[in-house]
This record gives sequence, C-alpha cells and structure tokens, in this order.
Amino acid sequence: MDRAIVYLLLTICTMTASRVSNKRNIVFIFADDMGWNDVSFHGSDQILTPNIDLLALSGVGFGRYYSHPICTPSRSAFLTGKYAYHLGMQGYPLSLSEDRALPVDEKLLPEYLKEAGYATHLVGKWHVGSSRNEHLPTSRGFDSHFGHRGGYMDYYEYTVEETFSPVGTVSGFALYDNLTAAWDVEGYITDVYTERATSIIKNHDESSPLFLMVGHNAPHSSNKESYLQAPPEVVRQMRHVELTSRRMLAAMVKKLDDSVGEIVKALLDKGILDNTIIVFVSDNGGMTSGQYNNYASNYPLRGIKMSPYEGGVRVAGLVWSTNLNNTSHYWDGYMHVIDWLPTLLSAIGEEVPSGIDGINQWENINNNAPSERNTIYEIDDYTGYGSIILGNFKLITGTPLQSYSTHQGADLRGVIGKAPSYTDGIVNSTVYNVLKLFGRQFDTSELSMRGKYVIECDAASNTICFPSNETVCLFNIKEDPCELTDLSEDYPELAEKMKAMLENEAATRIPRKVPAEYDPESIPSLHGYTWTTWLPDDTSST
Repeated sequence: MDRAIVYLLLTICTMTASRVSNKRNIVFIFADDMGWNDVSFHGSDQILTPNIDLLALSGVGFGRYYSHPICTPSRSAFLTGKYAYHLGMQGYPLSLSEDRALPVDEKLLPEYLKEAGYATHLVGKWHVGSSRNEHLPTSRGFDSHFGHRGGYMDYYEYTVEETFSPVGTVSGFALYDNLTAAWDVEGYITDVYTERATSIIKNHDESSPLFLMVGHNAPHSSNKESYLQAPPEVVRQMRHVELTSRRMLAAMVKKLDDSVGEIVKALLDKGILDNTIIVFVSDNGGMTSGQYNNYASNYPLRGIKMSPYEGGVRVAGLVWSTNLNNTSHYWDGYMHVIDWLPTLLSAIGEEVPSGIDGINQWENINNNAPSERNTIYEIDDYTGYGSIILGNFKLITGTPLQSYSTHQGADLRGVIGKAPSYTDGIVNSTVYNVLKLFGRQFDTSELSMRGKYVIECDAASNTICFPSNETVCLFNIKEDPCELTDLSEDYPELAEKMKAMLENEAATRIPRKVPAEYDPESIPSLHGYTWTTWLPDDTSST
C-alpha cells in the first residue's frame, strides 16, 4: 500500500479515536414513581435527599420538567425521542406476560451512542418489551444489561407476581444478568444496582466514552402482599415521619439518594467526573393511592401517576455537568422526556436526527434561555383521555380516572417532633464531600435556591373540574399550578383552539393494543420459574 494512503488512514484513525475519547460520558438515573414532594430540593424537609439536591443546586434543576404519567410510556419516549402514542406504547404499562414492545425498527438512544463510539450499559429497569430476544436491551443498543425487564420486583427476592384468568396468581424470578437469570445475587436491590453501576464505572475503559443508564426499582412498590420494602435499620432512621407507610417510603428514597451519592463518588474516583453529564429524573408522578400504591406524594400538585394532571406528569428533573454556564442553577423552561435524546446528542456534538418529537434543549438549559418547547401533548387511548399544554395553559379532555385525579398527599406530611436539619443533611452527604474534593465546594448559603421550586396553593379552595366526553377543563398552570380553577368558560376560543390542536395530534397516534393480552405460554412455571422470553423473534418485522 502506498505510504501516503497508509499515513492518511492512520491520521483518520487517530482523529476518530481522539474525537471519541474527548466525548463526554453520560450517566442517566431514573427514579421509579417518585413524587414531586419526595425530593427535598422541592422544599420539604420531611424526606431529605441531599445527594440528589446538590446535583440540582450545583448543576441545573428543572422547574417545569414533564414526562408521560406511566413508566412504559416514559421510558419509550426517553429511548426514542418520540411521544409514546407515536409508538403504540401509551397507556397502561407492560406486563411481563404481554407480547408488546418498542417497535424494533425504531432507533434507540444507546444505538445512536454506540455509533458515536460509546460503551453502553443498562443497570436496572427496562420495561419496554421482553417477550422476545429481539426486544431485550442487548438487542437494542446496550452492551450489557443487569436488572429487571418489567415494571418492578421484590426488593429482596427479585420476584414478580401477576394474575391470570382463570389460572390465578403466578410468580417468577425477574432479575437478569444479560440473558441469564441472576439466581446467585443477594441483597437489597437498590444496593445491588448501586454496586453494579459503580463497578461498571470503575472498570470502564476510558478509550471510549461511557453511557450508563441506571433504572432504579425505587421507590416503586413491590408485589401487593408487601408493597413497601426497606432495610429495617434505615426505616428506624425515619422515625420522625409520622405515618408508617410514609416512613417506609422515606427509607426507600433514602437508599435511592445514597445510591446517587455513591455513583457520583465512583465518577470522581475514576477521574472522569469533570467530563460527565449526570441526569436524574423521575419517570412519572408518585402513586399515592390505588394499584401499586407506594405512598409517594406529589403534593400540592393535583393528580397522581396514571393521570394527566400535574401530579402525574410534572416531576423531578435535573442535569449536572462542569460544562454548564447556567449560574442560576435553575431552569424554568418546559422540557419533556422526549427532549433528552436530541439534547444529549447535541451535548456530545452529534447530529440530532430528524423525524422525532423531541427538541434539542442543551443550549437553552446551558445559557438559561427560554425553552424551545411551548407545547406538550398527552394522549392515552387506553384509559381515554388527552391533554395539551400550550404556553401557560393546559386543557384536559376525555375521562381520566377521577380517583387518580384529585389532590392527594396532604395527610402524608406529618412529622413527629422536629424535622431533620436540611443543612446538616447537605454537609454530611457524599456529594457535598465529592464537590469539596473536586474543588467545587458548595456554599450552604446557596441553599435558599430551593425556594424557587416551592409550589403553594389551597387545594380545598375550589370545586375542581373533571372533564367528560362532552366537556373540557382549562387551567392556567403558571398562575394555578394546582389546577384548581377551570377557565374554559372564560376563554372559550382558546379552549376550542387547544381542543382542535389536541384532536389533530391524536389523529397521528398509533393505536395501543386494548385490552392487554396475557399469554399463558409466559407463565414462569413453564420456564424454570423465571419471567423470560417465550416467543421467537418476529422475522416479519426485520
């Protein structure tokens, strides 16, 4: 081969390697069913989350971060940059016995990142398809997956129970290390996931950038016979929390916050914290009552998980990076879970794909500029409701479940004696010490920043509006974030305009399978008492 050609090839390889090695690492952490009022940077001292808080207060916390109100739709949207209803993944979440998944012809975020030279790893929850091998994380762009494929599992036994008719309740093991059931693993699952995540960071080959997604089980409820699970010694640390149920949730959140601290410390120990983007979000609002109740609280926001009200869709979110210029450490622009794919790709210098719903928000967050997003849609053709946010206004149509659409959580706020010191919690946290060692010591006088997140309203002051198939509810969510006052009669033209926009958007949806189909061939007793794939890959879709 000609020397000039050899030299050119070596130069190209060197430039490519340099471009890859200089890309920022990404660590994306999902909490599961964590409510607006379950993180202390939103203003409450009942449950302290100092590690999460410090990432927001020294990075950028979001005042108006939105997601789909259910876990399968929100994860589908994150991975694709598309609304769940454009994927057929809207509505009630996937069961482990259901043959439904993210379409295999959709390109996912880890696939984009692999093309950009990233090592890609998922620790924890998947929940976007597990009936066939082609639906699993290692077939969708992840180099490895250690975790659960469904919506939740027992925190110690790693089992999931589902009810079939007429069979009854069945149970199976649900923790996997890639394609192998992880029978030999022991421990509280939040700790187990933390250990695996920090091990991946420790052993990462820095010749390529790292994408690590951590989908915690916490604080989602477990099987119905034992909804809330936490180590007894941690529960005892929460004795200031009045109600036993809320005390258990507080302990689960405490372990989650500890995990965030350990992951940040692992990045420091590895020497890559300065070149890492860290994101922490909840997948949807908390489940204060009803099925899979975990006593999370979205107070004072109205509604819970599985509802289109603010408590179901307006959730905790933040981003941390040394490359952020937003010195206010706060961003009040609209951001939706679909925006992460284009935003993260932009942050690492990759081209943003066309044909998605997400908007690149990196520069707006970075420079504390107004959001590029003015409209947010929510369409659930399973339950039968829709909503649209347009500027400061929100319209809700259809028939969302009323039991999930009220103001809940006021009774969960009780504290025995005095709440723990927020300042002490901050200065004794892992992330506080990491920032000090990192040369970015946090000034506790800046703790007043969390006042920007506080929402106050009198949830008993108005007769609240419920929509129907004939009526709508219209709220000014900037002035009335708790959705107390219906304005549809005051602004009929705006209500009609927003309703028409929502109807036009609904016409673009891919209908969801209704009802959910439970395949008896998936029963764990047929597969060594594990929840595993039971169908061949669908060659017609490839």
